[in-house]
Amino acid sequence: METNAIRIFDRQWVLEQIGGDENLLHAIIEVFLVDSPAIRQQLTNALQNLDTHKLHAAAHCAKSAVGNFGVQAAVQAAAHLEDAAKTGDTSDLDSLTDALCRALIGVEDTLRQEIS
Repeated sequence: METNAIRIFDRQWVLEQIGGDENLLHAIIEVFLVDSPAIRQQLTNALQNLDTHKLHAAAHCAKSAVGNFGVQAAVQAAAHLEDAAKTGDTSDLDSLTDALCRALIGVEDTLRQEIS
């Protein structure tokens, strides 16, 4: 997964979705910045317990969260983990969870720059 793709969100697309409201964009970003670390913790906990149901739920939540910003690489990372957890394929859960957590951190970093 390409790191630069993770760090770039589609600002124009997001603004189009929310009627060009910059204040709303910043509010959505702030919510994401609060929620994302909790999602990463849920992912980590679920992986440590090999709880594929909770891992699936957390990956789905992450996919929705990053999807709000049009970050396709992060959406794909979440979808891959979500699919593996749903099917019970535990062979790549470590790497898929790590990839999604790194993607979330990349999005967090990018969005922090957007509101600073």
